[in-house]
This record gives sequence, structure tokens and C-alpha cells, in this order.
Amino acid sequence: MEGGYLLARDPADITLADVIRAVDGPLANVAGTKPNALTYHGSAEQLREIWVAVRAALRSVLEETTLADMAGKKLPDHVRALIADQDAWEVR
Repeated sequence: MEGGYLLARDPADITLADVIRAVDGPLANVAGTKPNALTYHGSAEQLREIWVAVRAALRSVLEETTLADMAGKKLPDHVRALIADQDAWEVR
């Protein structure tokens, strides 16, 4: 075997969120700021809550999908349901 990486943990214990955080840092930043630390005023005040919801949506996929899921080609049911929606494939 040549190249690659040796995992320190079982692939079933490593989520995609773990990998992304190790490579890129937090899952959801807005201009380098964590969503819960943002402050908006006036008509944009609800944007903080929107960004927190976006982070929660990312977590619901990335923290619940493991390297073993990907390698075994068996994604979690809720992830498969999301990608079964043809609208998810539309580029906007």
C-alpha cells in the first residue's frame, strides 16, 4: 500500500464534521465570525437566527455521517431523503 492516511480512530467514529473542522475550522462562519456571535440591527435583526439555523442544518448532515457511511456507500436515512428531493440538485 502506498500513500494515504492512517486513521487514529475507527471510521465509524469519525464524522464528516470532524474532518471538515480539522481541515477548514468551524462548519459555519460568516465573514470569519461564528453565527451566534453576530449582531444585526433593524430589519436584518433575524439574520443571526438564520445563520444559526444554517449551522444546525449543516450539523444535521455532517455530524451524523461518518467515514464508514461513505466508504460503505450507506448514507443515513435523513441524508438520503434530502438528496432524493430533485430540488436539492438544482443550482441557483
